[in-house]
Amino acid sequence: MESSSKAKLPIGFAVEPISDCPHIPETIPLSVSKAPVCANCGDKKENWQCLTCGSILCSRYINGHMSEHSTEAGHSVCLSYSDLSVWCSQCESYIKGSVLQDIKRLAYQAKFGEVVPSAADI
Repeated sequence: MESSSKAKLPIGFAVEPISDCPHIPETIPLSVSKAPVCANCGDKKENWQCLTCGSILCSRYINGHMSEHSTEAGHSVCLSYSDLSVWCSQCESYIKGSVLQDIKRLAYQAKFGEVVPSAADI
C-alpha cells in the first residue's frame, strides 16, 4: 500500500509551444551553421542561434552564453541546433509560427544534409 505522503508523480509531460509570442524579430537572419560553435567559449555541444543578430552561443547547460546574450542584448528568441526548437526567454516558452519555418528548414538541412520531408512539421 502506498503512503499518503507519496503521491504518484507523472513520468513525463508534453511541451506545447506558444504561437503568440510578441518577441519574434521582424527580420530573422536566414543563415545557419553546419558546425555551430559557441562564439564565446568554442564549445560544440548544445548551441543556440540568436534569431535577432545571428550569434551562435552555448546553452545554459554548458556555459550559459546564450542566456547572458539574451539578458545583455535584449535578444529573446533563439533556435536550438540540438532539436531545432525555438525558445523565447521573455515568454519563458518554446514558440512556433509560420515566420519561423524558413530558418528551421535551413537548420534542418544543415544538420541532416537533406531537405525537410514535405509533410514534416518542424
